[in-house]
Order: sequence, then C-alpha cells, then structure tokens
Amino acid sequence: MLSNEHDINLLRENPRQLLIEYQPVIRMIVRSLAYQGYLPRREIPDLIQEVNRKLVERLPRICERYNYRCRVSTYLSVVIRNLCLEELRKARPITEARSDILEDANPGRATDPLLFRGEYERLCRAVRLFGRDEPAIWLTLKVLADVSVGPDDIARFPGNPAPARQKDLIGQLRQSVLKKQKQKYVILSRVLNELECHDRTPEAVRKWFTSRVVEIIRLMNGQPPRSNYSLDTLLILIEKQENEKIVDENSP
Repeated sequence: MLSNEHDINLLRENPRQLLIEYQPVIRMIVRSLAYQGYLPRREIPDLIQEVNRKLVERLPRICERYNYRCRVSTYLSVVIRNLCLEELRKARPITEARSDILEDANPGRATDPLLFRGEYERLCRAVRLFGRDEPAIWLTLKVLADVSVGPDDIARFPGNPAPARQKDLIGQLRQSVLKKQKQKYVILSRVLNELECHDRTPEAVRKWFTSRVVEIIRLMNGQPPRSNYSLDTLLILIEKQENEKIVDENSP
C-alpha cells in the first residue's frame, strides 16, 4: 500500500485510478466475508464486480464525505464493507437462522448448546462487520442484556485505559443492571464517551445503537426473512451464551 498522501492526491485528482490501485483491498474484503460464511464463495467474482460498479457510481459522494481525519485506506475499507452489507441483504443466507431455538428448545436435549453456540457465532460475525463500532456494539448489547461486563470488554477499545480506570468503568456499567433502558443509556453514554473520545448524549447513543442493531437483525434474519430475530431475542441469545460460558468455566 502506498502512502496516505499519495492516496489523498488520487482521491482528489483521479479517484478512478485510486480504485484501480485498491483492487487487492476490495478482493480481500469480499473474499473474507465469503469465507466467513456470509456470501456464497462461488459468487465472489460477481460480488467483486458489483462492489466496483457501486464504487464508481458513488465516487462523487465518496470524495465529498472524506474528512481527512483517518487514512484513506481506513475510510475506503469502511465504504467497501458497507457496500458488501448491501449485498448481504440481497443474498440468500448461507446458514439457516434459528431464533426459534430461543423460545422452543427443550433444555434437556444435548444438541441445544450447540444450536445456541452456532447462532451466537452468527451474531459475532454480523457484529464484526461493523469494524470500529464493534466494541461499542458489544458493550451496549451486554449492558442491555444485563450480563456481566469485564476487562476484556473494555480492552476491545483502541484507547484501552489503565487497569485501575478499567475497574472504575466496569463498576459504572454494572450499576446499570436491572435499571430502566433510559438509565442504561445515561451510563453507557458516559462510559462510551470516555472510551471513544466522543461527546454524545444518551439519546444520540441510543439512536446510533438502534441504527446498528437494525442492520444486525437484517443480517441475522436474511433477505427475504427466514427467521424472526428482534433486539429482545438477540439479548436472550447473549444471556444464554453467557450462562453457557459460566457453566463451561465451572465444569470439572
């Protein structure tokens, strides 16, 4: 990859040439999503072509929205990932969505933990698509699900604070347990603002998370919908996975 200054000059003066130079990045992102199970591997060439078509079509908007606060490579990677998300909504799901297991599963069946874990892995892959937002999405999901938040959840953020500060932030988040959702967002906004160097109100954090979780639910349900995930069933899934983890850790 060439220097960021080189990329900026091309973005300003010859964005089509920049796309030509970024073909390896485009192929890498599409292939990565396909090999993670999000997209059919046999359609990789067609998907790469479709992403390129959309990039060319949206070049004026892409150039206009670049704010010079991050590297061009980072910015374009997010744009490419978002275009792949558009394709994911149209693609037939690779694995069947199984939100029904959260409501109807017989806890005595040996296969149930495997089903839960499989669905949880699908959720992990969906959240991973949101790049820099991934740590904040997980933290918000865990707080809303009233499951334990630990140092690993704080360490996901780029500006990982010192252990003493981690402990304080975790203490604040644990105070949200069993509180009303409005109060949870007050605590979340305070912690996320510190971890991400933002200055967002609780309502702004709620709107940000709502927009992300709508996309995650679409990915989990497939297009056309083949299941019926909602925020509530995602939170149940997280809670059950957390309980499974506790059981595994305490098993002899």
